[in-house]
Amino acid sequence: MIPFFGEAAAFTAAMAWATSSMIFSNIGGKVGAQTVNRGRLACSITCLTVLHWLLEGQPWPNAVTWEQLGWLSLSSVLGLVIGDAMLFQAFVTLGARLSMLMMSTVPIMGAVLGWFLFDEVLSPQEMSGIALGIGGILLVIMMKKGRPVGLEGRNYLVGILFGLGGAIGQVANLVTAKYALISGYSALSATWIRTFVAVVIMWGIAVAMGRARRTIVACSAPDVGRWLFLGAFIGPALGVWLSMVAVQNANVGIASTLMALPPVLLIVYEGLILRRPVGPQAIIGTCMAFGGVALLFLH
Repeated sequence: MIPFFGEAAAFTAAMAWATSSMIFSNIGGKVGAQTVNRGRLACSITCLTVLHWLLEGQPWPNAVTWEQLGWLSLSSVLGLVIGDAMLFQAFVTLGARLSMLMMSTVPIMGAVLGWFLFDEVLSPQEMSGIALGIGGILLVIMMKKGRPVGLEGRNYLVGILFGLGGAIGQVANLVTAKYALISGYSALSATWIRTFVAVVIMWGIAVAMGRARRTIVACSAPDVGRWLFLGAFIGPALGVWLSMVAVQNANVGIASTLMALPPVLLIVYEGLILRRPVGPQAIIGTCMAFGGVALLFLH
């Protein structure tokens, strides 16, 4: 076994998700959030089919119970249909960095939900992590400097709510998918099924509303199509696979913490590569949020 193989996979997954969020944010501003979401799902199922064929020996799952299919379908509706629709709107409204920061509330919400619904006991360290994470996120979203240009007042609040809605959808997605994976069902097969259900629903809605052709034309444009496919491959396909490799080969707490790095990586990207001003309040708040997630997982 290569030393730190799992940790390297977790860090690479975080980089993949940060990169794909930047790509989706950029092209979403050109053709619209939901057009990108539909196109991304179509590209994702293509990439996942190839991965499933290579790793599982067949292009799609054929061994799933009706109960597992029901839970995975519910997970898809809550996470990939409703949650991701909100997340992609947040990408367009807030940009990649703030949207991914909102998504860092997922483990915090999951811990609180486990406390309320499943009577899971929270240790003082975990409660400190929740407080630190929430404090860091509030510090960032309440600052004036560093917000996207022209985004003030009600529009900013709506963008934040879209980001939190995406995080809530992801929590609901994880909770419902867990019931299908309890028996040891393949995580890659579960991901394929969830994505396929989302493709059927999202494209079915597009056909019913007369937007399918417009989506295909927009996503086929050279300056959109290649970036859309690249983002879908890097994030939903490669990122998800690397996250599974990380959990299989590293301590779950360490892997989960490393995979919570996208908001921090996006600060580096915006500051050093895009040369956008990132104030000290944003840096401190984002690091506080990451520290809170680390406290939740590192025991």
